[in-house]
Amino acid sequence: MPVRDILLQLNSYPEPTPSWAVDSAAYMAQRLGAKLSVGLCEVHLPDLSGYFPQLVARSGNTVEEENRQSAHNAAALRRKFEGAVPSEQAGETIVIDCPALATAWQLAARARAYDLTIVPFYGHRETRAIAETLIFESARPVLLLPPEGMAGHRFDEVVIAWDGSRTAARALAAATSLCEQASSVTVLTVTNDKEFTGTAPAADVVRHLSRHGIQAMGLEVELDGADAGDALDGYCRRVGADLLVMGAYGHTRVREFVLGGATQTVLNGPSLPILLAH
Repeated sequence: MPVRDILLQLNSYPEPTPSWAVDSAAYMAQRLGAKLSVGLCEVHLPDLSGYFPQLVARSGNTVEEENRQSAHNAAALRRKFEGAVPSEQAGETIVIDCPALATAWQLAARARAYDLTIVPFYGHRETRAIAETLIFESARPVLLLPPEGMAGHRFDEVVIAWDGSRTAARALAAATSLCEQASSVTVLTVTNDKEFTGTAPAADVVRHLSRHGIQAMGLEVELDGADAGDALDGYCRRVGADLLVMGAYGHTRVREFVLGGATQTVLNGPSLPILLAH
């Protein structure tokens, strides 16, 4: 699937999204010839300090002062976006009014009309919850950026995690445009993890990619005691991969996410850019 419409998730409070996230997203959009939009959570705390004392205790500020700080951070992020993204490449700015900490439920609904959503991991306390919501509620692929974003990663070395599942197939389809930009694509299967009888082998994926003009190779690594997420991450670290593509396993139960093992591992903190699809 061509990626022509990208949405970048940004937070204004309490830890604003770092500027490297905008630079990384702008680089991606430029490389793919895509429009880049932003979904910005601007926090407006209600005057309920008795219910949320932890939100103001860190600085001793009043709720009013915290809201001003959020507005200041939001304005700075807008200026950064306008300065980093050429006008012909810039899309929309979606401002989500967040009543407490950042939330992604409203943004997930809007993200359904984009090809890809980027979520930067940088220490914000709600980042993982935001990523989970977007992955499982937007029905669109989500790219997780590790701290410092695209620094040292140019999508030259792409690894596709393949287990023959429906989610892996969705991730494969979502990554085609990125694979076309790569100099090396590896279709990686973790053995001793699950039963593969009846699923499409990695050789079929290699054949499929070749029809798109993408030369790939199939490879197997053993689970060797770790979960599949650790095995995938370990391989990517060893070869210096720029991007890991994988399916996301999980479902919601009363808004509580129940995740598969590999998905749980990568959401604990990605060490490289990871494209997830559910």
